[in-house]
Amino acid sequence: MKVKKVTDPNEGFLAAKDILYKVVNRDTALFLSGGSTPKPLYEILAKERKIEPGAVTLVDERFGQPLHLNSNEKMIQETGLSSYFLENGIPYYPILQKGRDRKKVAFEYNAVVSSLFSRFSKRVAILGIGEDGHIAGIPPRNEKLKKKKKKFVESFDNFPGEFKQRISLTFVALSKMTLLIVLVFGGNKKEALRKMFTPGTIEEVPARFYLRKDITKKALLITDQKV
Repeated sequence: MKVKKVTDPNEGFLAAKDILYKVVNRDTALFLSGGSTPKPLYEILAKERKIEPGAVTLVDERFGQPLHLNSNEKMIQETGLSSYFLENGIPYYPILQKGRDRKKVAFEYNAVVSSLFSRFSKRVAILGIGEDGHIAGIPPRNEKLKKKKKKFVESFDNFPGEFKQRISLTFVALSKMTLLIVLVFGGNKKEALRKMFTPGTIEEVPARFYLRKDITKKALLITDQKV
C-alpha cells in the first residue's frame, strides 16, 4: 500500500486534491465517502470548481429519507460540491429515495453502481478508516461479510453506534476501483491503523481489505500518523 505522510490534515487534503485533479476526468466515475474526515476536501473542490468527473455517487449512506439530518448526502450538499456537479451537468447519484425501504434502496442502488461500472473504466473512490476499523459502511465482525456474494451494494441494520442502518458498497464493488484514496487523520485513528496492519481477517477488521494483494497496489493512504 502506498503511503503519503503529511504533517497535518490540511496538507493531506491539498495532496488529495492534487491527485484528484490529475487522475479524474470525464472518463471517471467518482465515489465519495461520508463522515467528517473528507468534508474539508469536498469544500475545497467545491470552491475551486475544477474537478470534472463523468459521474459521481456515494460510497455509503446512513439510511433514512433523502437529505435527512445525518445523511452523507446532506453533508456533501452543505459543502457545495453536489450543487457544483449539478450546475455543470455532471451526473450525480445520491443513494436515498423517498418512501423506499432500506432493502429496496440497496437493490436499486446496486443497479446504479453496476451501470457506472459498465460505463466507466476509471473508478476513483475517496475512503477512510473508522476508529473500529470499518471502511465505507461495512461494519466489523458482521455475518454478512462471510457470505460469498457478488453484489456491489449491501444493506446493514446492525452497524455499531447511533446510526445502525447503512447502505454501502461491498468489498466486491471496492475491488473494482482503479484508485482508492484513503484519508486517515488524527491521533484517534492510531488504533485503527494498528489493527489494519495487524495480521488477521478482513471480516474482523474491514480496513485490512486495503492490504489485499489485488488492492494494495491501487490504494493510497494519506495520513498524518506514523505507519
